[in-house]
Amino acid sequence: MPTENARNSYDLVPYESHAFPQTHPDRLATIATLLGMKPARSDGCRVLELGCASGGNLIPLAYALPESDFLGIDASRVQVAEGKETIRRLGLKNIDLRHQSIMDVKPLTHNPSPLGDEGSAEKYDFVICHGVYSWVPPLCQEKILEILKDSLNAHGVGYVSYNTYPGWHMRGLIRDMLYYHAKQFVEPAMRVKQARNLLDFLAKASTKDEGPYGRLLRQELEAFHRSSDSYLFHEHLEEHNEPIYFYQFAERAAAKGLRYLGETDLRVMVPGNYPPEIANVLHMLAQDNIHLEQYMDFLRNRMFRQTLLCHDSVQPNYGLRWQQLRGFYVASPASPSRDREGAVDPRDVPLPHGRGSEESMQFQTPDGVTLQARDAIVKAAMLVLGEAWPRALRFEELLEKARVRLVFQGADVGQDSVAVESSEHRRGTGTESYPTKQGIDEETLGQSLLTFYAQASTSLLELWQCPPKFATDISERPTASALARLQAETKNRVTTLRHESATLGEFERRLLCLLEGTRDRDALVRDLSALVHKGLLTVEKDGQPVRATELADVLCEAVERQLAVLAKSALLLT
Repeated sequence: MPTENARNSYDLVPYESHAFPQTHPDRLATIATLLGMKPARSDGCRVLELGCASGGNLIPLAYALPESDFLGIDASRVQVAEGKETIRRLGLKNIDLRHQSIMDVKPLTHNPSPLGDEGSAEKYDFVICHGVYSWVPPLCQEKILEILKDSLNAHGVGYVSYNTYPGWHMRGLIRDMLYYHAKQFVEPAMRVKQARNLLDFLAKASTKDEGPYGRLLRQELEAFHRSSDSYLFHEHLEEHNEPIYFYQFAERAAAKGLRYLGETDLRVMVPGNYPPEIANVLHMLAQDNIHLEQYMDFLRNRMFRQTLLCHDSVQPNYGLRWQQLRGFYVASPASPSRDREGAVDPRDVPLPHGRGSEESMQFQTPDGVTLQARDAIVKAAMLVLGEAWPRALRFEELLEKARVRLVFQGADVGQDSVAVESSEHRRGTGTESYPTKQGIDEETLGQSLLTFYAQASTSLLELWQCPPKFATDISERPTASALARLQAETKNRVTTLRHESATLGEFERRLLCLLEGTRDRDALVRDLSALVHKGLLTVEKDGQPVRATELADVLCEAVERQLAVLAKSALLLT
């Protein structure tokens, strides 16, 4: 990236720039808070992104968090210009993109003021560097860590992603062969084509090889077929791609005055996710957190990390406590598994505290992640979260709604504490006060949710300090995200208000572009009909084009159905 050749390569083959949910300031703040830090809230923070491309990650954050300020730098003039045009069209005043090499970064100034007042060198609450560190020379890698050290405030959090060993030893073999073959060609498109041809040849030539090497080639071929040309070019055909062992990265960070904080996914940090006999050996082998993480990388054959850093003056606390969930918002898409005939009645929640069945209930996310819940308050809470999705509920509100659901079942969820005589009282020393039933429910629910978050996929349970704002109820004249409407003008992949990518069908895309807040249902149907008559949109029923006499009715039903989909996808404004 810092070299002239790298700048030209990203200008010639712009990298696909889109949202990375794991870099959201609220995700970074949530992890940091759980680990004992006091980071800034995402609704009033300052964010720097190194290698921002065309702003596909940073611009959606600036749009969704208008009270926060954002600065991105990138060495590609073409991509920065593209991002600036998007910012102009959206009218955003809280973000700036700069065409600049990382090697040229000096003490940064940021000027979010529309009045043009001169900016001053200030610290940042979050510094993001995604998809850069492994793909630049050693001097630039060193510079990235220096920027983090100089730019982060006292409780700031830095995010750096990078390829890592031991996993990349095998993938590196493929990269070396592709790079060797493709470097003799000048044009990027030809280099990509030749790389694909070589990998295809290698995979076919090894069809009878059932060993690790043959399986690797076929696995990589399948992955490459799913990859875009820009990803293949910049991931495997660039001059630099230097993986590193985790312990080496931690040592480099420490040399710059930075401390390893954690990962964006707590699950990968928990040795308890291994069987007990393996977890015990890991603890015996590990002298400290760095050694523990490295040994877990060995076990997983890990090839990619998304590491969080902080100043070395910060002392993380890895003893997670359920009380930390107070004040957090919780969300989950999980619903009761349909592993038996018939639908599960959401009201079928066993009674609590031993008065009802203790049979466990399985919940499953749309992507297949499951959890087992046995405690009644946890089962009730998961049902509440599933009904509320994609909205997030404050932990205290979730507890109350779950207890109300149990009351609906006829459970006794009394709140008064029970004072009983203890041995000390009989000796004249007083009484012992047992926890209230509400307190027991709060602790049970808090411990369970924290366990789900730390030991399962983030697709199962989300924690937010400042949950995203979007509409789940559809208004008479619905309004979609201006960013998503702008993106939908030219492509079917848009960024939601949850900072995720959503792929739209052609009908959804056309509908989304019309949701400016001025059209009611009749107007939407009328304008969609006009697109059909112009041949710009095809509407089918049972695989056949809809007749003109049926078009209005079919469109009316489709609009209502797809509006619900867009709302569930967090694409509509409140």
